[in-house]
Amino acid sequence: WAAALLYLALIHWASSLSPTEGGLSLPDGMDKMAHLCEFGILVILLWRPARHRWPAQPEMRIAATLFIFAAGNGIIDEFHQSFVFGRISSWADAGADMLGAGAAVFWCLHREKARTKLSP
Repeated sequence: WAAALLYLALIHWASSLSPTEGGLSLPDGMDKMAHLCEFGILVILLWRPARHRWPAQPEMRIAATLFIFAAGNGIIDEFHQSFVFGRISSWADAGADMLGAGAAVFWCLHREKARTKLSP
Protein backbone atom coordinates (compact mmCIF):
# COMPACT_ATOMS: atom_id res chain seq x y z
CA TRP A 1 0.00 0.00 0.00
CA ALA A 2 2.81 2.40 0.82
CA ALA A 3 4.21 2.54 -2.73
CA ALA A 4 0.77 3.13 -4.23
CA LEU A 5 -0.17 5.84 -1.74
CA LEU A 6 3.21 7.54 -2.12
CA TYR A 7 2.77 7.47 -5.90
CA LEU A 8 -0.74 8.95 -5.57
CA ALA A 9 0.64 11.72 -3.37
CA LEU A 10 3.34 12.36 -5.98
CA ILE A 11 0.68 12.68 -8.71
CA HIS A 12 -1.29 15.24 -6.72
CA TRP A 13 1.84 17.13 -5.66
CA ALA A 14 3.11 17.35 -9.26
CA SER A 15 -0.25 18.63 -10.45
CA SER A 16 -0.10 21.44 -7.89
CA LEU A 17 3.05 22.89 -9.45
CA SER A 18 2.53 25.67 -11.94
CA PRO A 19 4.79 25.75 -15.01
CA THR A 20 6.56 28.77 -13.52
CA GLU A 21 7.42 26.76 -10.36
CA GLY A 22 9.07 23.97 -12.31
CA GLY A 23 5.96 22.03 -13.21
CA LEU A 24 6.24 19.77 -16.23
CA SER A 25 4.82 21.18 -19.45
CA LEU A 26 4.29 18.69 -22.27
CA PRO A 27 2.96 19.08 -25.81
CA ASP A 28 -0.72 18.12 -26.25
CA GLY A 29 -0.19 14.60 -27.60
CA MET A 30 2.41 13.69 -25.01
CA ASP A 31 0.26 15.18 -22.27
CA LYS A 32 -2.49 12.62 -22.87
CA MET A 33 0.03 9.77 -22.98
CA ALA A 34 1.48 10.92 -19.66
CA HIS A 35 -2.00 10.95 -18.10
CA LEU A 36 -2.73 7.49 -19.49
CA CYS A 37 0.51 6.03 -18.09
CA GLU A 38 0.23 7.89 -14.79
CA PHE A 39 -3.10 6.40 -13.78
CA GLY A 40 -2.36 3.02 -15.32
CA ILE A 41 0.67 2.75 -13.06
CA LEU A 42 -1.49 3.73 -10.10
CA VAL A 43 -3.86 0.80 -10.75
CA ILE A 44 -0.95 -1.61 -11.21
CA LEU A 45 0.56 -0.47 -7.91
CA LEU A 46 -2.78 -0.95 -6.15
CA TRP A 47 -3.65 -4.35 -7.66
CA ARG A 48 -1.44 -6.67 -5.62
CA PRO A 49 -2.11 -5.13 -2.18
CA ALA A 50 -5.85 -5.12 -2.94
CA ARG A 51 -5.80 -8.80 -4.01
CA HIS A 52 -3.88 -9.76 -0.85
CA ARG A 53 -6.04 -7.64 1.44
CA TRP A 54 -9.33 -9.02 0.09
CA PRO A 55 -8.52 -12.49 -1.28
CA ALA A 56 -12.13 -13.72 -1.08
CA GLN A 57 -13.41 -10.90 -3.28
CA PRO A 58 -13.88 -11.67 -6.98
CA GLU A 59 -11.28 -10.15 -9.28
CA MET A 60 -13.97 -8.20 -11.14
CA ARG A 61 -15.13 -6.48 -7.95
CA ILE A 62 -11.58 -5.46 -7.08
CA ALA A 63 -11.01 -4.36 -10.68
CA ALA A 64 -14.16 -2.19 -10.63
CA THR A 65 -13.22 -0.70 -7.27
CA LEU A 66 -9.70 0.16 -8.42
CA PHE A 67 -11.01 1.64 -11.67
CA ILE A 68 -13.51 3.83 -9.81
CA PHE A 69 -10.81 4.89 -7.32
CA ALA A 70 -8.29 5.78 -10.04
CA ALA A 71 -10.87 7.47 -12.28
CA GLY A 72 -12.19 9.46 -9.32
CA ASN A 73 -8.69 10.58 -8.46
CA GLY A 74 -8.16 11.60 -12.08
CA ILE A 75 -11.27 13.79 -11.95
CA ILE A 76 -10.26 15.24 -8.58
CA ASP A 77 -6.77 15.92 -9.94
CA GLU A 78 -8.18 17.80 -12.93
CA PHE A 79 -10.48 19.81 -10.67
CA HIS A 80 -7.50 20.63 -8.45
CA GLN A 81 -5.49 21.78 -11.48
CA SER A 82 -8.19 24.31 -12.33
CA PHE A 83 -7.07 26.29 -9.27
CA VAL A 84 -3.33 26.16 -10.07
CA PHE A 85 -1.94 29.22 -11.87
CA GLY A 86 -0.74 28.32 -15.36
CA ARG A 87 -2.35 24.86 -15.38
CA ILE A 88 -5.32 23.91 -17.53
CA SER A 89 -7.98 21.46 -16.45
CA SER A 90 -9.69 19.43 -19.17
CA TRP A 91 -12.14 16.60 -19.53
CA ALA A 92 -9.84 15.12 -22.18
CA ASP A 93 -7.12 14.74 -19.56
CA ALA A 94 -9.61 13.11 -17.17
CA GLY A 95 -10.63 10.80 -20.01
CA ALA A 96 -6.98 9.85 -20.56
CA ASP A 97 -6.71 9.13 -16.83
CA MET A 98 -9.74 6.84 -17.05
CA LEU A 99 -8.46 5.16 -20.19
CA GLY A 100 -5.13 4.45 -18.51
CA ALA A 101 -6.87 3.07 -15.42
CA GLY A 102 -9.13 0.91 -17.58
CA ALA A 103 -6.24 -0.46 -19.64
CA ALA A 104 -4.32 -1.30 -16.48
CA VAL A 105 -7.35 -3.02 -14.95
CA PHE A 106 -7.77 -5.07 -18.13
CA TRP A 107 -4.08 -6.00 -18.07
CA CYS A 108 -4.21 -6.97 -14.36
CA LEU A 109 -7.29 -9.14 -14.93
CA HIS A 110 -5.65 -10.82 -17.91
CA ARG A 111 -2.47 -11.42 -15.93
CA GLU A 112 -4.47 -12.79 -12.97
CA LYS A 113 -6.32 -15.20 -15.25
CA ALA A 114 -3.08 -16.39 -16.83
CA ARG A 115 -1.48 -16.81 -13.42
CA THR A 116 -4.35 -18.89 -12.03
CA LYS A 117 -4.44 -20.99 -15.20
CA LEU A 118 -0.75 -21.87 -14.77
CA SER A 119 -0.90 -22.66 -11.05
CA PRO A 120 -1.83 -26.24 -10.04
